[in-house]
Order: sequence, then C-alpha cells, then structure tokens
Amino acid sequence: MVDDRQDVKILKGIRKCLKPNGVLVLSAFNAYFSVKHHGDAEFDVRGGVSHETTDIRNDQGEVKKVDLWTGCYTPRELRLVFDIAGFDIVSISSVEPGQYSAAVCSTELPEFLVVAKSR
Repeated sequence: MVDDRQDVKILKGIRKCLKPNGVLVLSAFNAYFSVKHHGDAEFDVRGGVSHETTDIRNDQGEVKKVDLWTGCYTPRELRLVFDIAGFDIVSISSVEPGQYSAAVCSTELPEFLVVAKSR
C-alpha cells in the first residue's frame, strides 16, 4: 500500500459483507508509534505511510531486499474513515500484535484495535 485512496472502498466492501449491526475487529498501525519509534523507516507525513526495507529469503535461502509500505493511522483518522464507510465505532484501543486488550490509546504500542458495528 502506497496511498490511502482505497481505504474507504475496502471498508465499504467489508461492511457490505456484514449484516446490520455486524461487528468488525480490525488492527491498524499506529502513526504516532511509527514516527516515535521507527528511526530506520521513512515516514511520509502527507500520506501517512511508513516505508522501510527488509530482507526475505526464498526456499533455497537466497536473500532478496524488499520494500515494505505500511499505512499508519491516528484514532481520529480511524473514526473518520469508519464513519464514512458506514460503521459506528464501539472502541479503539492501543495493542501489541496478538496481545489484544482495551488499553487506552497511546504512542507506545504499535497498533490500534478498532471494534466497529455496521450501520
């Protein structure tokens, strides 16, 4: 992902697959965390996208350098885009991947966990 032009379209597509009042739980990368803690990544402030490179290996162990583009969000942006896409936010909390809880939003955890209901 290198831009945000598909965010609303994707969320609207998800909403169409849910029944009214269906629940969506989605994690999104925390823009504040990215700026504060990812010194090796380049953060595009205007687009809200973090860019970094990493090495991957194929089955034979050969290394290839690849680009990683990660869309990053603030709680405000998440509330706005979910509203436009036809969702009501139930909660947004700060989380570690795989360790989901209802922690208060902060700059110290890498993801936001959004719980939303379709309208």
